Amino acid sequence: MPVSRIVVVFLIAGFTLSCEDNELSELLAEEVGGTVDTPIETDDEDDDTSSNNTTVVTYQNTAKLILDNACVECHNATNAAGGVRLQDFENAAAEAASGSMINRMTSTTSPMPPSGNLPDALIQDIMDWIDDGLLEN
Repeated sequence: MPVSRIVVVFLIAGFTLSCEDNELSELLAEEVGGTVDTPIETDDEDDDTSSNNTTVVTYQNTAKLILDNACVECHNATNAAGGVRLQDFENAAAEAASGSMINRMTSTTSPMPPSGNLPDALIQDIMDWIDDGLLEN
């Protein structure tokens, strides 16, 4: 992982953002640069190319960071706004599997977070996590 990406991840992890913050989408887009997924290199002995990278999005390497910074302050075990809890893998995966997470993240009438939709790249990361099978690690 390039050093600049590691620094960005640590910067974002250090932020504690409210889901009411009006600049959440702008901040995440600026700090993340559009994506936070981590490429996992795979070796294929039959392939003569110098690099064969596959990106697998998991809860630990991508979704948790997004949810912790954009959702968990309002959707946790003690403050489950709307009955939604996203503070851990089990709850986040259940909400993602139901389709309601993406529906709310992309809603134009009732967006989550309330300050406005997340940047498209972060929503795509969550969609990739779902498409990749809602993996934890």
